[in-house]
Amino acid sequence: MTTELATQPTYLERLERDIEHVVIVYPFTYVNPYTCLPPLGAEYLQAGVHATGRTSVLLDMRFEDDIRAELAKADLVCMYGFFEDCSLFGKWHIHVIDEVLEQIPDDVPVVAGGTGFGKPEETLEAYPRVDVHMVGLPDTPIRQLLDANTPEDVDCLTYRTSDGGSVQNQRVTHRLSDDVYPVRSLRNPKYRYECVGIEVDLVRAAMGCNYHCRFCYQYGKDTDGKYLRWQGRSPESQYKELSEVTAPIVLWVDDDMTTDMEALDQLSDLLIENKVRKVLIGTGRVDHVAKGSVETLKKMERAGFFALAFGIESLSDKTLRFYRKGQTVELAKKSMDMLKQTNILLVCNFLLGSPGETEEDMMEYLWFGGTYGIDHLVTNRLRVPQGSYLHSLIYEDGDETRFKPGMQRIRGRELKRIKNRIKFGQGTPGRMVNTFLKIGRHRGMHVDPLYWLCCALHALAKTTWLDKLKIIHVLLFIPKLLSRLPAFRWLTRGLAYVLTPPFWVFGHVWEWIERKVGIFTRLLPFLFGRVGHKVLKKQKEQAQLATTRGIR
Repeated sequence: MTTELATQPTYLERLERDIEHVVIVYPFTYVNPYTCLPPLGAEYLQAGVHATGRTSVLLDMRFEDDIRAELAKADLVCMYGFFEDCSLFGKWHIHVIDEVLEQIPDDVPVVAGGTGFGKPEETLEAYPRVDVHMVGLPDTPIRQLLDANTPEDVDCLTYRTSDGGSVQNQRVTHRLSDDVYPVRSLRNPKYRYECVGIEVDLVRAAMGCNYHCRFCYQYGKDTDGKYLRWQGRSPESQYKELSEVTAPIVLWVDDDMTTDMEALDQLSDLLIENKVRKVLIGTGRVDHVAKGSVETLKKMERAGFFALAFGIESLSDKTLRFYRKGQTVELAKKSMDMLKQTNILLVCNFLLGSPGETEEDMMEYLWFGGTYGIDHLVTNRLRVPQGSYLHSLIYEDGDETRFKPGMQRIRGRELKRIKNRIKFGQGTPGRMVNTFLKIGRHRGMHVDPLYWLCCALHALAKTTWLDKLKIIHVLLFIPKLLSRLPAFRWLTRGLAYVLTPPFWVFGHVWEWIERKVGIFTRLLPFLFGRVGHKVLKKQKEQAQLATTRGIR
């Protein structure tokens, strides 16, 4: 397909020498105050370059200030973004794309792609300095481009032509490679990828999703927004990558890591047999868990699977059918009962503001969490973008003041108030203590949970008056030191088993009181909602300021 654009030099016209050294730039600079994750998509691009035998450097602009010296060494510059971190949703506009493009020498071609760059034609028009646009996972297209030395006939690329137009090559879905994945040894050691102060890494073991939920706008799709069918790597490939990861915490970025429960069973065997000890966290679907076995889930716990997140979304089968979720409330309950037989932490996502949903319906999510031992509830307000199919189903003629029959929904401040009730309602002493005891009992935790707690407290205290008190740092350092001792971990695990029965009773009694009185669901949102918002706002501002100063 050919499109006309303003006349600019083409990729081949800029290319005056063989490509031996590639500079890859991650230009998106938003920083979450508690978490900074590696740019996995850009690292996959670097892995593709590495597979061709060429040298490369990846520049993460969350940590960089002046990169002109590196750009001057480049034979090719690639800019790539991907939504490894869901906190980036809605923040793609926070970047330094224009500043970086201005600094690239004129004789150096530029390739750009990934989620943050949008559609090919729009990218080439918005950024005249970009010569080639790439869609999809980049490791295969970049290898083919470097080997061919021309973008012509390379799938998933759109490139400028000498007559001022552009050509969009065939878009294909390449297989997720078992052999090409991020090369951690190529990372700049000054880049600190952490979660609440602890080193963290990302792994992509699969991509795509076989479901088309109406409310979903990011997951299960390629970088150009097109749906991808699920495909996964072999357990042996996943094990090989995990054995090379040095970070103690590993997050799966798969859209659905539980699609192949048999592969997870085999991966767990490999991790246990070879004593690869990690804290593993991922997302899945309850219908896949329900088709598996409790034995596999228990094995996953021993292998280090620490927490699993599930999108339950609603406790109404009617609403689930409306969303085309492909699961039922009964399946959700069955999978939660199965997971309750392990010590894997449960995180469940629910949508707030669904058509026909009342405040009482939404509060049931909180009580459901208490009944099934869910450790954390994530409540997302339903997004209904203008022009979406969901928008046409809910509103009359696109008018957001007029609902179609049966489509009335709670929005705005009222929905935020309900969201805060659930947020604070799950923070009761009973729930928090029982979650901490579950972590203590976890059979795959090689580091005591006290260590993680101290790290989290230190991260949460940043920019507050507590952070200025030196005694706080000392008080946190001592338990962190003790908690690294194997004997201490053995002692606390035994203690967790002893304390579980009485605190289980305590938790249920508190839950009954909370439902009757509403201390946490009514009083705390009023008292601490604004204070917490101010602290988080300040922490976000400080995080962005540190980035602009190049000191993060």
